[in-house]
Amino acid sequence: MEALGKKLQEARKARNLDLDQISRETNITRRYLEALEDEDFSVFPGEPYLLGFLRNYADYLGLDSTEMLSLYKNLRIQEAPVPLSDLMPRRSFSDRLLTGAALYRVLALVAILAAAAGLVLGGISLGRWVYSLTDDSAPAADVHEPATYDVTDAGFRERVYANDTLTIHTDSGMYRITVAKTAPSVHLETPTGPRIVDLGQDLSIDLSGDDIPDVRVFVADLFKNDPSRGADIHVTTGAELAGEAADSAAETEEPEGTGDVEVASPESSVQAGGQQALFEGGSAYPVTMTAIFRGYCLFRFEADRTNREERYYQKSEQLTVQAKNGIRIWASNGNAVKIQMIAGGKTVDLPLSRPGEVIVRDLKWIRDEETGRFKFVVLDID
Repeated sequence: MEALGKKLQEARKARNLDLDQISRETNITRRYLEALEDEDFSVFPGEPYLLGFLRNYADYLGLDSTEMLSLYKNLRIQEAPVPLSDLMPRRSFSDRLLTGAALYRVLALVAILAAAAGLVLGGISLGRWVYSLTDDSAPAADVHEPATYDVTDAGFRERVYANDTLTIHTDSGMYRITVAKTAPSVHLETPTGPRIVDLGQDLSIDLSGDDIPDVRVFVADLFKNDPSRGADIHVTTGAELAGEAADSAAETEEPEGTGDVEVASPESSVQAGGQQALFEGGSAYPVTMTAIFRGYCLFRFEADRTNREERYYQKSEQLTVQAKNGIRIWASNGNAVKIQMIAGGKTVDLPLSRPGEVIVRDLKWIRDEETGRFKFVVLDID
């Protein structure tokens, strides 16, 4: 069976792609791409991130992501250590029995050796303690000195650490964002309050209070269990961010793929007992969900409680799911995905969530007991 890393490397070279280009286009840091090709899985902060990056990298190279995940699982099985007990020769109980006299001699010898070892170790420990009181030459621990960075329109990418400061320059003024923590997530102290950004997630922040994002932070790399190694973040401001916002607004004004289908606003949808009802009819009928991704997002869906899928999506990717009864969705950043529901010749756009908000929702048919009619509703799951 061909090695996983070799298949990735050969596919990349066949397309004349370099790791830096792939890193920019997939938002997977180069270190992780190299680790996948070298089959060095120890650098990843956790297996869910490894699987997500492997699936994304395989899809980008045009490989079968399911096959690549199977190769990884087979490799992990081969690397699993054999239990030590299986390597040791088994002895019968009678072989392990000692006579009373022999057992006494063994215990006496163990006691003598333990006492001698205790005296030696105690003397060494005492000597080290006394030496530590008198020795001033011991080097101090390596401590990261807090740094301050100026973030301009040209963009910013840097490995930051706790207590570092980002100075953001915008048309409305200058703002400071302080890095409070880098593990297990990046914690930021902003003028509008604390914010948390997970690995692979991007967060748009309105600093001026005009409901327009002034800065976007993307976490490309961090060490979940080692805050001393910091986090690799990308920060976008100014003209580049404004251009993306304009593209997003254009998409919102004219949804793709609607054709001659009627498009209804959420406000005009039927309300059922405080629940937003998108469609209504005498019986339930098939629905189609279209998810258009505006940024990097971990997205999971389950259609009719049977077909379940989860993967990382990038900007401009699109997903279509069909169901007869309902769909449950989960998104790591609700603002990064635009959801459209299509049924009975009508299309409804669901409102975007706040930047960085994790959403879990049920989109399903329910029967109104009073009228006997069926309504397709949106339910937020805690």
